Amino acid sequence: MKTDVDFILFAVKQAKEAEAFGFSRNHCSRNLKTALDHHWQRKILRLGQKARIPRSKAALNVPLSECVVEHVVPKMAIVNRLMDMEPLTATAITQLLTSRFMVMLVTREEHARLNASGLRSQMLREWDGLDIFARYAAVGIKLPKQHKL
Repeated sequence: MKTDVDFILFAVKQAKEAEAFGFSRNHCSRNLKTALDHHWQRKILRLGQKARIPRSKAALNVPLSECVVEHVVPKMAIVNRLMDMEPLTATAITQLLTSRFMVMLVTREEHARLNASGLRSQMLREWDGLDIFARYAAVGIKLPKQHKL
C-alpha cells in the first residue's frame, strides 16, 4: 500500500525527469505542488479547512473570511529543496516536510507586508535554513506563544 509520502516521492521524481527533459522548474513542479497540498497539507497535517489552520497573533481576533492562508516557508522554497535533494528518499522527504512545511492564517494586512517586502514567495537571502518564521520576523508578523521557536 502506498503512503502519502510515496505519492510525493513519485511527484518529485516525475518533476525531476520533466526538468531534465527541458521544462522550467516552475512548470514541471505543478504536480508536485498539488501532491504537497493534497498528500501533506490535507492528509498528513489535516489542514484542509481554514478553521483548523494555526493563526498569527493578529489573525486570532479576525474572522476567517479576512484571513489569508500562507505557507510559512514558501511552497517554491520547499519544491526547490525537494528537487535538489540527494539522495531522494521517503525518509529525507518526511524530515524536510516535518521541519519546514507549515501553513498559517495571516491577516490581509500582514500578507500585504510580505508582498511589499518581496518575501511573499521566497525566504530571506540570508536565511539560515533553520528558523522557518524568519520572513514573519522580518516584516513584523507576530506569532502566538505556541508557535515561537
